[in-house]
Amino acid sequence: MGGVADVESLLYLKSRYGLFLYLDDSHVLSAVGRGGSGHVRPRLSQLDDQIIIVASLGKSFGASGGLIMLGNEHQKDFIHRYGGPSNWSQRLNAAAIGAGLASIEIHKTNELSTLQEKLQSNINLFDSLVNTGQSGTSTAIRLITCGEAKIANKIATKLANKKFFTSAVFFPVVPREKAAIRITLRADMTHSLIRLFCSQLTNLMKEHNDGKHSLLRSDI
Repeated sequence: MGGVADVESLLYLKSRYGLFLYLDDSHVLSAVGRGGSGHVRPRLSQLDDQIIIVASLGKSFGASGGLIMLGNEHQKDFIHRYGGPSNWSQRLNAAAIGAGLASIEIHKTNELSTLQEKLQSNINLFDSLVNTGQSGTSTAIRLITCGEAKIANKIATKLANKKFFTSAVFFPVVPREKAAIRITLRADMTHSLIRLFCSQLTNLMKEHNDGKHSLLRSDI
């Protein structure tokens, strides 16, 4: 829910205790890293039998479906042999295949790095306006803590009425009494739109928190 895994510490545990790592890089694949390699893969010298990386192709990659990175052919054969009941799915339709192929071509050009830079610029702007537990991370996910679930739901509803789509998240997705508004920043958002959203969010948070809230910066 917006955090970034401490991959180096996990690799240390793997080396010392034989930890098996199953890592989900769905929200960062394509968004960061050279060629869109994400957060996890650039931190690994190689994949082996004790590491599996999965990711969605329906987020920053801009298509649909998913991928799995395996260390060797043995893992691939093992999954094919024993994972049938859990792996069964429909094949990608023509539109999804076309979107995937088009995304691959973008990944081969400088357009990808341009989009990554725009996304990070938008993330940095948001972080300068609203303080969250994810500030300073490269992920585009941010959680604005509201406390009670009913407050998160009310704020998300009022934001929707103002044409801003967000998600209210609460227990068991997040800890009790730490319900939040979950937002996802994009590269195609303008700075003026982000400032407008933060202003609307600030007003709603003050409205539901007796005129103040510690997570919001005062210089919007």
